[in-house]
Amino acid sequence: MKESKRVARPVSPVRQPRKVLDRSVRSTFVANVALAGLAAITGVISARLLHPAGEGELAAIQTWPVLLGTLAMLGLDSALVYFVARQPERGRQFTSTAVLIGFLSSLVMGAVAWFALPFALRAQPPQVVSAARVFLLIGGIYALVGIPHGSLRGARSFTAWNIFRITPGLAWLFMLLTSWLMGNPNAVPLSRWYLGGSLVCGLPFLVVVNKKLQGPLRPNARVVPEMLRFGLPSAVTSIPLTINLRFDQLLIIAFLPARLLGLYVVAVSWSGGVAPLLQALGTVLFPHVSAERDTDCQGHLLATALQTGALVAVATSVPFMLLAPFGLPLVFGAGFAPSIPSALVLVPAGAILAWARIAEAGLQGLGRPTIVLVAEAVAAVVTLATLPVLLHTNGIFGAAVASLLGYSTIAIFTIVTIRRTTHQRIRSLVIPTWSATKSLTVRGVSALSGQYRSSGRHRSPVAHPFSRPGHIHGRHSLRGVSD
Repeated sequence: MKESKRVARPVSPVRQPRKVLDRSVRSTFVANVALAGLAAITGVISARLLHPAGEGELAAIQTWPVLLGTLAMLGLDSALVYFVARQPERGRQFTSTAVLIGFLSSLVMGAVAWFALPFALRAQPPQVVSAARVFLLIGGIYALVGIPHGSLRGARSFTAWNIFRITPGLAWLFMLLTSWLMGNPNAVPLSRWYLGGSLVCGLPFLVVVNKKLQGPLRPNARVVPEMLRFGLPSAVTSIPLTINLRFDQLLIIAFLPARLLGLYVVAVSWSGGVAPLLQALGTVLFPHVSAERDTDCQGHLLATALQTGALVAVATSVPFMLLAPFGLPLVFGAGFAPSIPSALVLVPAGAILAWARIAEAGLQGLGRPTIVLVAEAVAAVVTLATLPVLLHTNGIFGAAVASLLGYSTIAIFTIVTIRRTTHQRIRSLVIPTWSATKSLTVRGVSALSGQYRSSGRHRSPVAHPFSRPGHIHGRHSLRGVSD
């Protein structure tokens, strides 16, 4: 008699306890706050060291190489989040394959950009163009130490990931302070120091990634097509994403003096203070939604995350708007006072964008990266239609208004798509319920007073951004470390 063969069933990802999710969100939020603090400190030091003209030169050196280096990653960092979350036993193989592809892509992109940069930076002095060519090395650094960041997110090792996100910011702070002490700071050597610091800080990270992941390390060509099918829409999204996030700065670089670019960069830096917690929600949401197999539960996860995000967006943007008229020149220097009108528009724009990023992370977790591409593309059309006119008529203030219009378009498109995909109502996605507001307030007060208890006796299901709610009705600083 033949023995019956047992058919192996795919193992569903183990759902993490709420306390683990709490810890992931808290550690990511703390890291985002630390990064925002480092970005603020380094932004102030850089502005006072370089003044508007030097700040503009540094932005001109970094902008195009950073954008092209990000595009050369082919969205493989996002692909790693998705595939490692779903198949953790092959984490090392996915990672090594992605790094190899990304590095080859960065070489090709860098070779093309070498010849194109003099045209893109034609309004800048020759030394800035030469420094920007050297800064193209950032693409290879991104491939080597940037792509594996997605692996730790997919493995939900957020503590290790967050630690290594902070180290480049600390290194940049050390470089600025050293330059200050040495005297005669200049954008060109600072840009080269930044390259070296990024590489040195990233290499130890690879050892940690190797220990945290499972499976063989050898790349596998057979996984390339499926990774690119997920990653390429995210990479192509970089094009409209660039238009939405950077086209304003690119136009200023091409046609306006470096001083105006420096003023605009400071306004963008001020608006970045609203993002840390919102970015933490989206960062943790992506892999958790990917691991969840039940569609209804995915919809509830998204609804509670978006409700929480709406509350946080309002609570953080209002103080930054009220403080901008006297806080911005006090922090960055009186020479940056002309940045205030742009900052007053960019703060709510940044809050809307950070909230929309939560929705985009949810769509990626649902396996719908193409929808994110479409959302960014629609917003890019709005930006392309409004930015040149507004920049010409209203200067950098007009650029800020165009950003507000583009970011609002992303938010509207993604929310409508999530409603159709998850069958959640628009109201449950956009408007926080009273129980969600009350519970989030209680949790915030408890966390601040040190009375948080893991037993969760006073928790409401809607309070946690990744709980399954029973009561829900069914910029981007160039030198900040990205999430």
